[in-house]
Amino acid sequence: KMGIQFQTEFVYPASGGYDAYDVGIIISNLLQNALEACGRMGGELPEGGRYISVSGRQKKKFFLIQVKNSFDGEILFDRNTKLPISTKEGEPFLHGMGLLNVKRESEKYMGDLDIEVKENEFCVSVLLQETESGAGG
Repeated sequence: KMGIQFQTEFVYPASGGYDAYDVGIIISNLLQNALEACGRMGGELPEGGRYISVSGRQKKKFFLIQVKNSFDGEILFDRNTKLPISTKEGEPFLHGMGLLNVKRESEKYMGDLDIEVKENEFCVSVLLQETESGAGG
């Protein structure tokens, strides 16, 4: 409906070292943010001007989830959290909860969240470290 080109190359790890619920929280929050960013892009854009790319791959004891999306505008980062400040309208106390949830999930797995902004592309990488039985509760 919004003309977003969607590409995925996602392989869920067969190891069982990640809780599917935790991975779902990460992907859900990242995709929601990407959809909102693409939706805010104004005007007529060329084919592929709005896009979201999702990848997930395991390498040894690490699982990397990456979401890239197009966006227009500037990103302001919070000095304390090092996360982008939300531009959503509405309840200010709810702003930025998505990436805080993603960061919390990555920390459960002794992992990390990294954000890169290059020109009109926003990229979030989440690195998780395998646990013996999934980090669970």
